[in-house]
Order: sequence, then C-alpha cells, then structure tokens
Amino acid sequence: MTLHRAYVHLTPSLPLLQVLLVAAALPMFPHRAPASPSVQEQQGGSVAYEVTSLLFAGNSEITGDELEAVMTTRETPGAFAKFLHYSISEALGRKKEYLDVVVFSGDLERLKSLYVNRGFREARIDTSLRFFAEKKTVEITITITEGYRSVIDTMTVQGLADAPEPIATELVTERKIGEGDPYDARLLEEEVKRILRLLYDNGYPHAAYLQDSSAARHYASTRDFSVTLTFSMGKPYRFGEVGIEQEVDTLRGKTRRNDITDDILLDALTYGPGDIYSLAKKTESEDNLSRLGVFELRRLDLLVPRAEDTSVTVPTRILIRPYDKHELAPDIFVSDEDGAFNIGTGLSYTNRNFLGGARQFTTRLRFRTQTIAEFPRYFEKDGNAVSNLDLTFQVIQPYVFTNTIKGSWTFSLIVDKQKPYRQNILRNKFGFSGRHAEFTTGYLDWSLESSHLQLSRNFDPNANDEDIRRALRLLQEEQFNSILGYTIQRDRSNDLFNPSSGFIHTATIEEAGIFPVILEKVFSIRTPYTRFYRTLLSGRWYVDLTDHRYSIVALKVKLGTEDKYGESLRDTNRAIPQTSRFFAGGGSSVRGWNSRGLIARGNPQFGGNFLGELSVEARINLLQALKDSPLSKVWFVVFLDAGNVWPRAIDFTPRTIAMATGVGLRYETLFGPFRIDWGLRLYDPVAPEGQRWVTQRNFLKQTVIQSAFHFGIGQAF
Repeated sequence: MTLHRAYVHLTPSLPLLQVLLVAAALPMFPHRAPASPSVQEQQGGSVAYEVTSLLFAGNSEITGDELEAVMTTRETPGAFAKFLHYSISEALGRKKEYLDVVVFSGDLERLKSLYVNRGFREARIDTSLRFFAEKKTVEITITITEGYRSVIDTMTVQGLADAPEPIATELVTERKIGEGDPYDARLLEEEVKRILRLLYDNGYPHAAYLQDSSAARHYASTRDFSVTLTFSMGKPYRFGEVGIEQEVDTLRGKTRRNDITDDILLDALTYGPGDIYSLAKKTESEDNLSRLGVFELRRLDLLVPRAEDTSVTVPTRILIRPYDKHELAPDIFVSDEDGAFNIGTGLSYTNRNFLGGARQFTTRLRFRTQTIAEFPRYFEKDGNAVSNLDLTFQVIQPYVFTNTIKGSWTFSLIVDKQKPYRQNILRNKFGFSGRHAEFTTGYLDWSLESSHLQLSRNFDPNANDEDIRRALRLLQEEQFNSILGYTIQRDRSNDLFNPSSGFIHTATIEEAGIFPVILEKVFSIRTPYTRFYRTLLSGRWYVDLTDHRYSIVALKVKLGTEDKYGESLRDTNRAIPQTSRFFAGGGSSVRGWNSRGLIARGNPQFGGNFLGELSVEARINLLQALKDSPLSKVWFVVFLDAGNVWPRAIDFTPRTIAMATGVGLRYETLFGPFRIDWGLRLYDPVAPEGQRWVTQRNFLKQTVIQSAFHFGIGQAF
C-alpha cells in the first residue's frame, strides 16, 4: 500500500496556522457558494443587504466565539447601537453591517484554515443565505460538519538526545501536546516555544528550532499525523563576570552615589559567575533589582558570545540610575479605606539606603476623614466625626536570609475616631514576605498591639441584649495582644487595576495571645490580653464575555470567623479587641448599607465575629467605540451583593442574609478606576416584619431614602 503524504514545515513564529496548512494534497472544503443574483447585485454595488443574523450550526469542538473571531463579516448591531451611531455620533454605537461576497469568501477560507489546523481535515462548511428583498436584509447560517479529528499518531523530538537534566525529564513531563492527543497547530507552536525556553533556561542561549528538518505528516491510510520537531542545542554556557555602572544626571548637579555599592546589586542577582546560564534567572534578577527602590534599573544585558566564538561564559552588564537619597513629600489623597470615601493629607520622609544595604527608612504622618464637615472636631470623643490620625515609622530590609524574602519593622501610633467611640492604638509590627511560586506570595506578620477604646457619651447602644451590653463594657478595657498571622495569596488575574480574566485567592489565619501567655508563665508578668484565632478566606474571579474587554463579569466570595480559645473562652471578662473584628456594609461589601452600617444583631459600629459575603457584578465598557476619547474610559456597572456580619457563627441563619443591588460608574485612570456606586436594599433582615423585601416597602420614601452612595479608587473587588 502506498502512503499519500503531505509535508508541512513547522515554525515557532506566528502565524503557525498558515505555515501548517497542508499542501496540494489537502482536499478542498465543499460549500455552497453565495451565487444568488441578489448577491451578485450587492457585489456590483446596486443593492446592499444588511446582515441581520449570522449563525453557526453543527460545531461542537470549536466554539462559536472562536469561529466568529476569524471572520470579518459581522452581524449588524441592535437598534439602540444603530441609533447612537447614526443619530448621535459616529463615535457611538456601531454602524450597520452589510454582506460583501468577496469578504465573505475570505471568511470561509479562514474558517477552513482554522479547522485544518485543529485537525479536522474532512470538515465540511456549507452556507445558507436567506435574502429579504423588500427589507434589503440577509440571514446567514454557516453549517459545519466537523467529521473526524486527526490525532498525533507519533511525535518525535530530534536533536536533544544528549540533553542533561533537568531538560531530559521536563521534555517528557511538561508537554503541551504529545502522542495520542488531537492534532492542534496552536499547541504544537506552544510546545516548540516551551522546549526553546527550557533550553534557554538551562545553559543553551544559542538553541534553535530547525524548521527545514521539522514536519507534520498526514497519512491518508490512518487519517492521523506523524510529527517531527528538530532542534539544535548549541554549546552550554555559564554566567561570567558582572559589570555595574551608574548613570549620573549631571544637568541636575548629581554625582555618583558611593553609598550604593556593587554588593547591593550582586546580592539581588539570582545567579553568580560560574552558574549555568538561564534566561529565567535574568528575569528574576531584574524583578529583584527593580523592587529595591533605591535606584531605577535602566538595563541588564547578558552579553552572549557568538556561536562560533570559543568563549562559553556570558558577562552581565548592569546600568542603574540612583534615586534621591532623601525625599520629603507632602501628600493629599483620597481612598476607600473601611469601605467608605476618605479624603486626607500627610507628610512623609524617606531615606533610601538607610545605613546601607538598600535598606529604606520612612516616617509618615497621615490624617484622613470621612466627615470633613465636622472640622475641627475630628477627634473629640463625644463628636460625630469619623477620622484617623496615623504616625508611622518603618524600616524595610530588602533581604532577610535570602534575596527572595523581604522584611519590615513598623511602629505606629494611631488615633481612630468612629461615631460611637475613640480608640488609641499603639502597634509594633514585624513583617516578612516572599514568593512561594510564580503567582503565589506569602506574608508572615507578628504584631504587638495595645489598644484603649473610649465610648462617646452621646452614644446610646439601645441594647436590651445582656451579651451586647457586656461586650460593650469589655471593649472599653485596655488590652495588650500579640497577634501572629500568615497570609497566602495566589494571583492569576491579568491586570492590576481592571482584570478581565483569572482569579485572586487569599487565605489568612491569625493567632493572638501566645506571647502574653509566655510572659505570664515564664516571667510572671500579667498583661490584659485575649487569646483568640481568626481566619479569613476570599476568592475573586473574572471573566471577559467578549474577546475585547467589552463586558466583564466579576465574582467575589468572602468568609471569615474568629473566636476565643483556651482560658479566654471560658473567661467572660475577656473580649476580642475592636481592631480585629469583622464589619459589613460599604463600597467593598454589601453596598445597600454605608460603611460599618450592617449587622445581623447588635450595633454594626462594633462589628461581629463571623462574616459572609457574596458579590457579582457586570462591568460594561459601553462607549468603547470612542477609542481615544476620554469617554471610552467610562464603564457601567450592575451589581448584586449578599452577606452580613453576625456576633457568632452559631447566630447565622439564611433569613439574616442581607441583599442589595444597584448600578455604578467607573472611570479608568493611571492609578486605577475612580468608582461611584449606588446601592439599594433588596432584603433587610433587621427591618420590621412585613417591610424586609423591597417589594414590601415604599420605593421612594423608604428604599431610595435608605439607599447608599459609595465613592472610591479601584474596583470594589
């Protein structure tokens, strides 16, 4: 039996879809050509048919979105979008879409190529065009019979027989595609890139993919592929000597910073002379150098010798531009701390390279308030202001033990004024952070905290519950706590300020009281403390419903619980401090309530010990078509929130879950989107019976009056 073969060369560069097209032996895709007289008239320009419907049928392995993405022909927009475009401005909405047979024929060819490169060589593409002469419209249906999908019968990787570890192992264990998998040109391209990256990261900077010696062979007898990928490894290289230069701004009268020694930069590198060459280590080193904050990294170059040279070492050249050693900066800011709009001012001093070693010292005085109209009574115990004054001293150590762990020491004096109380906080905190994996970061914190809360004389708790009255009394007792906490975060979102895909998962666990217990048992030093644990889990997910960031759906789930343990559990005279409690309501919580305005039982200003929240919102860039116009940065948001805070976990019942809905606007800026939300209460669990659901209340006199506006910087989640 004679095997009929079609040879296709592979190349690692885009577009691989075209490179992998099968040659003359590839059978043509039959389809019904759009040869109706009406179509011919349209092509000649006498009649234009608006595409009112564009449907795909029969496709199962390739989604309609993927098919539509390769087509130029589009379905005409809805009436509202056309109204905006033709009646308001051409920059708004979308124009009508008409059938162009030349363009449509090209679309069919692109669909063919897509299916060929996914392994569907026998797929059929049929078209049905239904014309309406009076309305001058056409409905298009593209029916696809996908047929048999070829698999990779054999796959051979040549030129890497002498590859050392870990290359040899990772070649097999980390494959993107292999024998027995459905044929997919995209995954073959990713596999080529993966192998090249593996070689680049393990000592082979001159590794190359040999296109002329690689092929994807399709056998007519089996209908499957045999794939050969050929590589050239080149010589192995190691890192050589490191040269460092400072760029000096002589126009500003700057001179070389002698305090920035070469050791500071060498410690940040993840490699040294004699180590195996790795492109990944270069990237890691660039990240480490950029995070130091003492200078601007202008360039890090690896000077790889030519392949024909005898040298096998790669020198490094680093160019930096030092920042000012001393900086005094006034500050005016807005924020959404505590889920509410804050305005504030401050003054900070920074010493870059404090006592050498790229260490930074910062002292900062900051004032912020949510009630600017209360001037000047921002911190009167019996006033109605919500304000905060924070004096902080901080030292940041760029490396602790290794160059992957950063340390910090922070000492803070804080006056926190809420409407029902004023609280004085003294906090000493040691922190460590480091990356566990590419997208995973861990944070270890140890805080020694003293707090003293004073109730306002104007505050009426109106509490008939004995537990609540006791809790308020205990909160006024001075406390000294040691809080040890660990947080792990995995961030796979694709944008810092406005993600459209991926997720962010965070888990925090804290323990308080162990240090005072040691002081008491070892040194007989008694301090007012409470032993408790605290856990907080949160997840955020993002999905782009389009392929161009037009409509994004975001979801948030948040669960937290805390409770006393040990001897504190049985001691009714000890309470979890106010600084560690959970609060609900506000711009990043259930948005039908103001900040710290929601609780299932008790006074929301004093929080609770069990938290549950669920939020989903749709973010729509309705004016995206305006392109470079400032209006194209506006997003419209619709949201639904649910959740509450409970005094204890056992107090939770489904009937006590509050719900809110609303709309909002976002405006994208360089420092994140500016946010405005308007939240309405759908279900209020503490409202009188018969007035809890929105349908049971007067919309204007109750629902609108009780609604909440929220302003902030950044997305709600």
